[in-house]
Amino acid sequence: MHGSTSRQRSTSRTRTSRPTTPLRPSSRSSFRESARDSSLGDAPFPLNAFEPAFAELSDAMADLEANMMHFQLMHESLARFSESFASFMYGLNMNAYCVDFPEGPVSESFRRAKQREQNSETNPTTAGSIGGKLASPTQTIHELKPD
Repeated sequence: MHGSTSRQRSTSRTRTSRPTTPLRPSSRSSFRESARDSSLGDAPFPLNAFEPAFAELSDAMADLEANMMHFQLMHESLARFSESFASFMYGLNMNAYCVDFPEGPVSESFRRAKQREQNSETNPTTAGSIGGKLASPTQTIHELKPD
């Protein structure tokens, strides 16, 4: 601050996470009037009339800096998550290429299911059998192959 007396920063507003809007915008005429008032001898230094406005600007800039720091932290967190999730997705993709799923259906399974469906429509007594053998739900396709 200028001068020998130290003044506190403007306490016209409290520190909140949300910035406040001034009640009325400053106009050029109000700046001229304050400059004229300070030149008449009310203040020892003409720019002292602007000190409350600059203090409030300083507070607003401090709030802006704090908000930008929060944005930076959020950006870093999202970047870390994105990188980790991309690695996870890449691992799943590589797993799908490298691991064979023998219990999963193959084209032969679909052909046999279609054939079984057709057989059950034409001959209901042999429904659920493959190649003359009775199919149980726990048997695999490989166990039911005809000999």
